[in-house]
Amino acid sequence: MSADRIITNSTTQTKKMGKKLAQTLKDNEILILVGELGSGKTTFVKGLAKGLGVDANITSPTFVLFKVYKAHKGKIKQLVHADCYRVPGKEFSKIGLAEYMADPHTITAIEWGEKLPKLPRSTKKIFFTYGKKRNERSINITR
Repeated sequence: MSADRIITNSTTQTKKMGKKLAQTLKDNEILILVGELGSGKTTFVKGLAKGLGVDANITSPTFVLFKVYKAHKGKIKQLVHADCYRVPGKEFSKIGLAEYMADPHTITAIEWGEKLPKLPRSTKKIFFTYGKKRNERSINITR
């Protein structure tokens, strides 16, 4: 398994990193976003969405569990942004996320996705940690 480590020093840089990753994604990719509260997961998804051609304002799906956005990047037609923070992994499978994860024209980004019991082997994990400076984040992408 290979990993890329990126340091960002602002929310703008974290968004740019998400946008840059979007350019490398193919149909039906699943991204698990792992990190403490406030570590940059939703900010990263805002950039990811922009890179996928999503026009909508991206907000945290913590209280609605997941949101679906229309995307306009090649064969990718939608971005699903989910949050498992408040839901046990076993329960999360009951709300219909699996159907989106199986859709060949969907990118699925799941905050706190490490709680899910089963994930496809091809799932990318992205780890967010605080840096030493106020806005610094370390973003590690494993493949």
